[in-house]
Amino acid sequence: MAALPLRAVDVAPGPAGIEAARSALVARMDGDGAPFALIPQPSRHVTEDYARMVRACVRPDEPVEDDDTALVAATSGSTGAPRGVLVTRANLRSAVEAAWEHIPGLQACSWVLALPVTSIGGFGAIVRATLAGTALHALPSVGGAAAFRVEDLLSLDVTEPFAISIVPTQLADILESPAATEWLSRATTVLVGAAATPEALATRARESGISLVTTYGMTETTGGCVYDGVPLPGVRIDLVDDGRIDIIGPQVAAGYRGLPRETAESFAGTAPARRFRTADHGEWRDGRLSIAGRVDDVVTVHGVNVALGAVESVVRSEFGVREAAVVAVPDVRQGHRLVAFVVMTDPAGVAAIAPLVVERLGGAARPEVVTVDTLPMLPSGKIDRLALRTLAQGA
Repeated sequence: MAALPLRAVDVAPGPAGIEAARSALVARMDGDGAPFALIPQPSRHVTEDYARMVRACVRPDEPVEDDDTALVAATSGSTGAPRGVLVTRANLRSAVEAAWEHIPGLQACSWVLALPVTSIGGFGAIVRATLAGTALHALPSVGGAAAFRVEDLLSLDVTEPFAISIVPTQLADILESPAATEWLSRATTVLVGAAATPEALATRARESGISLVTTYGMTETTGGCVYDGVPLPGVRIDLVDDGRIDIIGPQVAAGYRGLPRETAESFAGTAPARRFRTADHGEWRDGRLSIAGRVDDVVTVHGVNVALGAVESVVRSEFGVREAAVVAVPDVRQGHRLVAFVVMTDPAGVAAIAPLVVERLGGAARPEVVTVDTLPMLPSGKIDRLALRTLAQGA
């Protein structure tokens, strides 16, 4: 069989882009349509440079490497240029069916779309609604067509059981509004992912009656495949090399688009027991997977190894910190300089952040603390750490 060429689907912000993505999905899952890639068009959240990088990494019009490919999805590019991931039809079905098996009642839910459809998180909502034959409700902000506003949730006409996928920053915004919090508490399931959810934020949401499920996964695993620290049915987690996370199961993608060396380094085995080696460290706590940070997040400061994820966790725990991200930049004298960017709800807490880090992690972990109004975000909802490193170098 001749390899199928990849079709580029330009995704405009708003409802038109959603329909284009859904039409391509339906055609491919039915077996008649071509494999496709979703190319975001410039919007308030998507720069022209990012859209060009996505198009370059998915390589439209060239034959796909795996005949079962449904979608070539771009990774977020949070730590470098995005890569195209070969997501198969079997990957998509497995991801949806595993979530249905894990969460009672989820298959009957309609879905509220609050994330960009060009990210695996947003596209996942379209896949779930399409395979279940349920309704899809979209916020006006989807795809960067407008700013995310919690008021828009209240205007949605959703009377049936529903579920929604959001990112931690959206959850934090919703919890600031009693009306939006009450609306979210009516959801059968609220999946939150794309970035680590601070424990205090998750606790606050659950205490407000929200059926929150924290998710862990990536584009290479067709989105979240570990819910609240528990692998979904059919998924196995191996901790290798002192805690590095390997994910094995039918949701693991076929590889990277046009990158055979990188595919061989990160992927192994065959479906449905394909293995993906992540860049994350983890550990088991009371039978649940806890993410300790990225492999490449350990830097040297004055000859001492410091884990950026550990520093970020301490910073987030300080009262008054709403959002936080810690980055490291090279420094001739120290080896690396740590900078913590924080969004505060109570500015009085800023002075306590660095001493708290020193108390818990030692003097080498002391960060410079920079307050910002918002953290730069990628279209996927992840923090743009490359942008923060650029800011840190000039700080």
